Amino acid sequence: MNRLKGLRFLINKNFNSEKSNGREMKRVFQWRRYLEWKDLTYEEKISAKRFLLLPFFAFLIIRIFNQNFLLILILLVGYLFYKKFEKRGLEKK
Repeated sequence: MNRLKGLRFLINKNFNSEKSNGREMKRVFQWRRYLEWKDLTYEEKISAKRFLLLPFFAFLIIRIFNQNFLLILILLVGYLFYKKFEKRGLEKK
């Protein structure tokens, strides 16, 4: 029984230590916090705007890609052919 208590003490000492390093924890997205818009700092407001506008920008990028897929594919194939045949180029005599 003493070995179990010793093992428990060792595990609790190593994994449950509550040492403070003096740094303040950075806040991650918290919906309730963002509802109180006037109390947010400037950095938190910027972070919230970026987080909330990300789906909108992703939708725009996907929509533009889908509408111009054939053009993008043609340009990509053309670029690959250009790179392939560019290696032969002009030869010095």
